Amino acid sequence: MAPELAPGDVLRKVQGLAAEGWPAGLVVLSGDSAFHIDAAQRAILDAVVPAAAGEYALTVYGDEKVAVGTVVAASRSRGMFSEHRVVLVRDLAILDGEPEPLFEYAANPAPDSHLIIRAAVLDRRRKLHKVLAQQRMFFLFELPSDPLTAVPEIGPLALEQGLKLDREATALLAQVCDGELYRVSAELAKLAAWLGGAKRTVVADDIRETVAGEGAMSGWEMSEAILARDRRGALSAARKLVEAGEAPIKIVGGIAWRARVMLSSKAMLEAGRSPRQVVQANRAWHFEKQLLHGLERYDMNELLAFPAHLLAADRALKSRQIAPSAVLESLVDKMVGTD
Repeated sequence: MAPELAPGDVLRKVQGLAAEGWPAGLVVLSGDSAFHIDAAQRAILDAVVPAAAGEYALTVYGDEKVAVGTVVAASRSRGMFSEHRVVLVRDLAILDGEPEPLFEYAANPAPDSHLIIRAAVLDRRRKLHKVLAQQRMFFLFELPSDPLTAVPEIGPLALEQGLKLDREATALLAQVCDGELYRVSAELAKLAAWLGGAKRTVVADDIRETVAGEGAMSGWEMSEAILARDRRGALSAARKLVEAGEAPIKIVGGIAWRARVMLSSKAMLEAGRSPRQVVQANRAWHFEKQLLHGLERYDMNELLAFPAHLLAADRALKSRQIAPSAVLESLVDKMVGTD
């Protein structure tokens, strides 16, 4: 499965295959999007575990180390009460021993036999991991660097809670949750409780009012302050993030995303594109006014210097020779300027 696909697209591929009839053999579910991996696992199990067979058709390994040979033998065995054999390994790390039996199973699985392995991370320098990543039924669910990629999936989740979000609220929720849909689902459930059944469209201010965690909204506040060229606001948000335990390298990553949007938008405006085209291309619906007004506060040369400032901050944090708070303060000063 091509790694450049968004996890939602990969999930839809899995669901389509499950609806057609899942083939026998080895399946590998990998990546850091637990929401999508869980959904893919449910779709596969619903397709391959007969309802009448129940637990007799499914064997799960997940708590203790287990020999590869034991897992393969379970996958090839035929149950007393079911012709289907389905084995789920919840974590690749529990597999122990030589991998050859698994390779043999992958090349020649028994009919009506299904072996599903979850592997959050694959190190392709290792023989077993490399072979798993090359399987025909290998599916990679990786969270994209742009959290707004999750926007199309938030609407259906909101409907499950009886909610309807406007475009700005949807984009803001995706950003403050880093595109992680389990976090999005939790925030939607809380939002539904907060609204108490009120039937109205959720707007961005509702998200700001209810979103969980000081860190999430402080990250948004820091990006907004940099955009507004508000040094004091940016420094205050940075301090809140550090005090909340947010990883400094992640803070810099969030600022880098906003910096890319600013630089791209400024370049488009100077090339004669309309503000509407700029907002659409950069998916900046939830901070449209702030973006257009903020860009007026920077010239192109200042924005072109942002990547070098961010790289310097990244290197300083990784060197661990300077306090993270000092690195972030220096970064703000370089990007925004001193008072």
